[in-house]
Amino acid sequence: MKLRSLSAQDFRNFSSVKLQPGDGVNIFYGDNGSGKTNLIEAIFLLCLGRSHRGASDAVLVKSGSDCYRIEGRVDCAGKEIAASVAFQAGLRKKITVDKVPVRIASLYDTFCTVSVGPEDSQLLAGPPSARRAFIDVYLAQLSKNYLRNLTDYRKALVQKNAALKEGLDASAFNELMVSYGSVVIKARRDFLEGLGKSAGDFYSRISAGGSLSLAYEPSAGHVGDGSDDSAIEEGFRRKLERLQERERALQTSLVGPHRDEVNFEIEQQPARTHGSQGQWRTAAVALKLAVYGTLKRKRGVMPILLLDEIFAELDAGRTANLVEAFEDFGQLFLTTAVTPPEILKKQSHSFRINYGMVEDIG
Repeated sequence: MKLRSLSAQDFRNFSSVKLQPGDGVNIFYGDNGSGKTNLIEAIFLLCLGRSHRGASDAVLVKSGSDCYRIEGRVDCAGKEIAASVAFQAGLRKKITVDKVPVRIASLYDTFCTVSVGPEDSQLLAGPPSARRAFIDVYLAQLSKNYLRNLTDYRKALVQKNAALKEGLDASAFNELMVSYGSVVIKARRDFLEGLGKSAGDFYSRISAGGSLSLAYEPSAGHVGDGSDDSAIEEGFRRKLERLQERERALQTSLVGPHRDEVNFEIEQQPARTHGSQGQWRTAAVALKLAVYGTLKRKRGVMPILLLDEIFAELDAGRTANLVEAFEDFGQLFLTTAVTPPEILKKQSHSFRINYGMVEDIG
């Protein structure tokens, strides 16, 4: 999968920008705050209909304007697909694929991209919601069924919480939550089990022998390798029943995928409390490269890889090891405020970003 062209109007600090990237490594040079990350965000938005930083659409609109528009063409297995994402204040976001209006879920099924950036340290050190969002964005690119069940689960959760806040009997929503939520839990378990070993291998490779591991902890209860659908459902159902009175008292739902956690360990120690900034950054990069490999293998395409200031806080050794890993990837976009490793410069197409302006410097 390759991005052939990109244009953006009134997006972040760009009034109007057009980009025709190369097939391999594309480097965006520029000072901090010049807009390099905004271009990465525009590419991610075109492919998946949302900001990789979790920003709302209103924030993405350039100051002084009331709308933004992103357009581009993506080569998917030899077929060029045109897509656009547009937002105007007070209206719903409009997404088209080959000029046909579609829902955001269609983008997850059509395109494939992975972003890596400074915000990913939150995967190791931030709140559980950051880890759940990570799972949802990338697992949704693997499974339409996952995205559908996650959406239905969230609807049931909203209804249950509304009933609890009104002091009503909310137990009627439990079976819906069990039905949809159990599918979400099983998909997350399988996804993370496969991801753990690959991420550990990348971490060891980049850090020259270090260790990274992860463990999925669903709030509905333990789900081991042998847990089938019925066992997961029954465990979920029992915990809902056990906490029913507490949920009524607190007026919120306490059990389900919206309360899941993923625990990371670096060098056999909890990453959140014992990891350094450099270790968090290395672990986050390793995790995203593992996601890339999973998407590539299961979808049979080379995702677009977006790398935002990934060399910050990495020492020379880790930087060199990371660059070696790029041999296994297709089209990638890299932002940097400093000179990147020479091996990347030799095989790259470069652009200079200067506060809302983009210059192709070959």
